Amino acid sequence: MTRLVWIAVLVISANAAVAQNKQYLSTNGAVFSFEQNQHGAVLTSIEQTGNASASSVSGPRIHVGDVIYLGKSCDAFSEKFGEGSWMAISAGFVVDFAIGRIAFPGQAIEIAAGDQC
Repeated sequence: MTRLVWIAVLVISANAAVAQNKQYLSTNGAVFSFEQNQHGAVLTSIEQTGNASASSVSGPRIHVGDVIYLGKSCDAFSEKFGEGSWMAISAGFVVDFAIGRIAFPGQAIEIAAGDQC
């Protein structure tokens, strides 16, 4: 019985760890954590690699702590970048703001009811 309990604990712990580790890398070098909620998803910049903080043609400047909200109805919002939209494409997904696009090539994102985006 004790052995069965430990196996259950290990399986639950492994599933929780996998769910918490979903991350996305943008073309401008920012690593974002992913959290799904009832309205869509929240992407939070947790790391900068390459030119993430540099101004470039690949999108707006991203800093650690920047947050992007992706809505189920293809809308996007960021306190830093304002209102925008997002869409899934065959090669990943993109988020468009008035100041530029943040692209996530080769990475599928799953947002409930967002399949039409």
